[in-house]
Amino acid sequence: MKKSSFTGTALRVCAVLLALCLSAALLTGCKLTDLLFGHGPETTGTAAGPDTPPEGSSQPGPGTGDESSAPETLSPPDTGTGTEPPVTDTEPVETTRDPKAVLYTDPLTGQKLETDYSRVRPVAIAIDNLSSTAPQTGVGRADILAEVMVEGGISRLILITNKYRASEVYGPVRSVRDYMVSLSAAFGTLMVGAGYSPTGYTAIVDNALDYIDGTHDRYALYGFFRDPVRYSQTGYEHSLMISGQGIKTLATYNNFQLTRTPSGTAFSFSNPDKPVALSGGTATHCILTYSVFQQVQMIYSRSENVYYRYQYGTKPHLDAETGEQLHFANVFVLFAEQSRIPGDEEGRLSVSLTGSGTGYYLYGGKYSEIAWSRESDVSPFTFTLAGGGALTVNCGKTFISVVDSSLRGTDSVILNYKVSS
Repeated sequence: MKKSSFTGTALRVCAVLLALCLSAALLTGCKLTDLLFGHGPETTGTAAGPDTPPEGSSQPGPGTGDESSAPETLSPPDTGTGTEPPVTDTEPVETTRDPKAVLYTDPLTGQKLETDYSRVRPVAIAIDNLSSTAPQTGVGRADILAEVMVEGGISRLILITNKYRASEVYGPVRSVRDYMVSLSAAFGTLMVGAGYSPTGYTAIVDNALDYIDGTHDRYALYGFFRDPVRYSQTGYEHSLMISGQGIKTLATYNNFQLTRTPSGTAFSFSNPDKPVALSGGTATHCILTYSVFQQVQMIYSRSENVYYRYQYGTKPHLDAETGEQLHFANVFVLFAEQSRIPGDEEGRLSVSLTGSGTGYYLYGGKYSEIAWSRESDVSPFTFTLAGGGALTVNCGKTFISVVDSSLRGTDSVILNYKVSS
């Protein structure tokens, strides 16, 4: 008898709770399952973002000079309805596939496309290049990939592209140096990184450059996230990622422009149907020994007319998403004066990418000696042939290696180690 009375009381209590839940759902617009399992009402507008958009472009604040002061946790960007700020779609609408359709010149590769990218502002993303972080994500989508040395005998990559679609992911993202900022500015990009060295911060501020910063940007949580697998395998500093949508979201919050007035192409490109043959000599197997920790090989494939990239000796450089090996039609070796910054406890480098210098341009298994020049940290590069006259660059993706001038003429820079197949 007591058991029946207890059961009847329990049923009545459940009925009352169910009635209260139904009433609350009607009043708030929530689903009953949300109330029962702890989910609140759906957010609308920009509830997950800043309360009010910034009035002007934010500049990075002074910091310790690197990404070590990053937030404690960063979560993946919310892809739910209504949690992202309105952004201008910078992905050009594809034109018709009609054979008679107008073709446009890609500003970064010189190739003819049915999509017009002339008004899209490219991004330059600072990518981690420790051997433990390879393969990186998204590097295979680079239209231009540059490699520079940083302290400790290791290199860092600068991924430049104008085709950053919302769902595409890039990383791991790392901090920038002043010469990385300078090289990126030469291509009119929006820089993306995670912190900066002291001279990197100065370069950004003095040149009033836009910078999407995963460390100091107050809106970083709305664009960057930590890859849990990379976090567990390589650590906190080597797990920061960003998507194309994250770039667009943070550009919107900071009032950074993602469109631009067409300003020509990255290089003086040839007619894609009439590539220019180089006459400086054979260059089928380029070896670049930056330090005891990093040796890069660019091996030419005659059948595909591209250079395949290897690094850390003989390891193929792959993209983590596709598994494909990085390859480029064009290879630039640019010699620049490098030295250790006096008094810098971290051993950071000074790399001069203004003024003038020399280098090599490789294409089709051949090379030409070249000269480069720039007027300022934000000027485009001017490339000429060593004997005089403007350099014409063939269409396709480009790899740029910035090498210490002291290595020119040594065994650290070899253009034709052996004939490739």
